[in-house]
Amino acid sequence: MADPIAIGALLTQGIRREFALVYTPRYRGVMDRIGGVVWLEVTNDKISELYGFLNSAIYPVRWDPGNVIGAKSILSVQFRVPNRDFGRRVYLPRNYEDDQTGTVFAVARALGTNWATLSERIFYQIMTAGTDNDLLPNNPNSADGNALYLTTTRYGSSSGNVVSVTGTTTVQDVINDIFGVKRRLIEFQNTESQPFWDPTDVDKGLTLFHGPATTLVMEQARAQITVPLAASTATSNAGVSNTLQNAAYVPTFSNSQRITNSRYYCFLNGVDGPQRPLFRQVRKAMTEAQGNWSTSDHTRDVGEQYVQFDSREGWGSALAIGTVRVS
Repeated sequence: MADPIAIGALLTQGIRREFALVYTPRYRGVMDRIGGVVWLEVTNDKISELYGFLNSAIYPVRWDPGNVIGAKSILSVQFRVPNRDFGRRVYLPRNYEDDQTGTVFAVARALGTNWATLSERIFYQIMTAGTDNDLLPNNPNSADGNALYLTTTRYGSSSGNVVSVTGTTTVQDVINDIFGVKRRLIEFQNTESQPFWDPTDVDKGLTLFHGPATTLVMEQARAQITVPLAASTATSNAGVSNTLQNAAYVPTFSNSQRITNSRYYCFLNGVDGPQRPLFRQVRKAMTEAQGNWSTSDHTRDVGEQYVQFDSREGWGSALAIGTVRVS
């Protein structure tokens, strides 16, 4: 059992409370940042869910006179997504009411606010192929049996859904690679070697996730404007233009310290839930429980009340065709 919250520093009579909530979480935008590219609310009612789909649509072909009309079979795929339990408890010390700032219970319940980061942390773990012993024991593969990103043949591209980086130090390099991502999305094919995305789907734009190491160049790529050409300036010194802005293809940039290198990850905007690269199935939404003198033997035995939260959810991927990594 963990020790209760240590409030010894807050027991001094007359202590001021102006800074008592300095560590109050600031996570209002967490779900908004990933909600547009992850299907976050797939419901389920089992310990795990088995999903299936047909591999492709069927396309018409020529039917010459005197020939039997052509027939075509379609393969199917299934994959399973298990649910995981997540929980955390915070013990309050006996006589926690002696805390002179009066904030210990509010801080303990802030655990529920931090629950908003659970989806974000799992999203980044899967996206970056990371490891976090507090989250998923292993990262889920897509239905084709491969990880979220693959550098070999996938979806009709010999380089899979990874674009080789030109560079991450100049704006032009970033612009080149963003249009490389757009090209790759347009090139993707289904199992019938037909275009998977309609060009209008790709034109809806991207959400680009990057780390602090590329903050400056990403902001420059987002905001750089054309420098006017002065009348006395030689044409060879003309101001540079921002192709992203001129082509109306400026991604939504999301900067996170959870990406610790110069890689960045692009997700197609406006994708229907089943075609999003990742989904989250919710077996049990976050639930709060409190242990007190009326409900808890532990509290009656040792005088320590507690606050706890728990939830159950699973993460999976059907097709990773809506995301491209630049690395």
